[in-house]
Amino acid sequence: MTCETLRAAPDSVHTASDAAARPSDRPPTDTLATKGDEVEEWLDLHFFRPVGARITRALYPTRVTPDQVTLISLVIGLVAGHMFLYTSPWLNAVGFALFIVSDLFDSADGQLARLRGTSTRFGRALDGSSDALRFVNLGISLIIRLALHSGWSWIAAVLVVGIATFSHSTQSAAVDFVRHAYLALGNGKGSELDVDKVEIPAGATWIQRITTAIYRAYAKRQAHMFPQTVALVRAMGDHQSGPAAMSAYRARVAPLLSWCAWLGQNIRFIILGVTAVAGWPAGLLWVTILPMNALLIALVAAQERRAGELLRSERLAVSPSQPSPPAVPIGGD
Repeated sequence: MTCETLRAAPDSVHTASDAAARPSDRPPTDTLATKGDEVEEWLDLHFFRPVGARITRALYPTRVTPDQVTLISLVIGLVAGHMFLYTSPWLNAVGFALFIVSDLFDSADGQLARLRGTSTRFGRALDGSSDALRFVNLGISLIIRLALHSGWSWIAAVLVVGIATFSHSTQSAAVDFVRHAYLALGNGKGSELDVDKVEIPAGATWIQRITTAIYRAYAKRQAHMFPQTVALVRAMGDHQSGPAAMSAYRARVAPLLSWCAWLGQNIRFIILGVTAVAGWPAGLLWVTILPMNALLIALVAAQERRAGELLRSERLAVSPSQPSPPAVPIGGD
């Protein structure tokens, strides 16, 4: 459940300046603004998106910005993480419920931005930073709980939480990239993938500079994990690939989207709630480090192998005499 989340993933893509103009009192007809049904998880389509759409409908005619909704999600998420510091199953259950509420607002900010057409890189960066802070805060709470109440040494607690946090951020970045690459290369629309270098805009505020710098590092990390797919993005763009190439990509990569759900945020919420309430606060940590990392390796390998097959095809081969510049993908969960 994290950063990378800087993602994307983030899912929330929004602006820091859309408060300047008051939107219409009536939102567009389609208030369930998904990123694309193919890349959405079942819980997102049947719970988080519909409830988030209700929040969006309420906020659409107001001056509340998507960035402000992100901050509401962050505050609730910080309180939720703090609840897991305590050994009480009831407080853990409250934390689990608050994480769900936090994620509902995290869904609403992206829907609000998409409906208003106010998506910006800063919004994606802010959303990703918010996700990261939620789970760093959760990690700190788990360190204290393991050291004070579960018989762990401080060194062991910090080490395991640190490994789990890094693993989680890497897994989230991979899921975010695979999903948005699918939208870009398989659908040709709905993607937040961008192969331009992420620059800090002139006149940016200090918070814009910080969040954009963090997000730029996140995007580079994605590019390093998926060099074959990034090259394929450039090749398909250079060749102005049509429906046949997009269909070929869908056929190869669509099966991998179901793998992403097992590394996504929803499954982490469930694991955290069940294990913590049951008295095993380290449960999410071990699941993240062991089976989820094994699945991560398999996902990256499968995505890169399939992208490489398309890249090497005669139709999409990139001429060695005209190498493409390094790409930096941008996405959001």
